[in-house]
Amino acid sequence: MPVEKVSLSLDAGLVARARRVAGHRGLSALVNEALRIKLQHERLRAVLAEMDAEFGPVPAEELDRARGAWPVRNAAKRKPRRSA
Repeated sequence: MPVEKVSLSLDAGLVARARRVAGHRGLSALVNEALRIKLQHERLRAVLAEMDAEFGPVPAEELDRARGAWPVRNAAKRKPRRSA
């Protein structure tokens, strides 16, 4: 895979924490992975918005049913989700 060297200005505290998390993989690998995941989320968000436009939003009853069926590891950390 071709790579491109870039220069970024980032929050110093954030970079320090990221370096600790990255460890031996290095900051570039961590940032590359984070960008890939962010772009995947943006593509998914766009697809969901298209589906909402075509079919309408998911009914609240269906969202509640799906949330009830999904296992929750820590209910205290769970945040309510808004429709796309």
